[in-house]
Amino acid sequence: MDLKSNVNKIHSDLLNNFEDVKITEKSSKEIQEYIEFSVIREGKEVIIVATKKELSNNNFSWSYYSNPQKKDFLVERSSSVDSLLNDVEDIFNRNRFDSEYLENINK
Repeated sequence: MDLKSNVNKIHSDLLNNFEDVKITEKSSKEIQEYIEFSVIREGKEVIIVATKKELSNNNFSWSYYSNPQKKDFLVERSSSVDSLLNDVEDIFNRNRFDSEYLENINK
């Protein structure tokens, strides 16, 4: 598959399973050109960062912020285009976030 097909598939899967999903194209000196997916469920947010180069492959590396409020620490993961949804569900279901973030959203 190619970048556009992969991004569209991921975006579609996320939209079909979560109410609040945003997708943004970005670039930085460190990461170069990348796609950022923001997924919110029950007040928790997963911000996924994946380079366009990685997303051009069926299996790719990506990262998410353990504390999306600070955006200072990225957790690295690997998925396929078909398994990313399950991995995002895992982050939500197992609260794979920074403890400070979980404390702040539970106040």
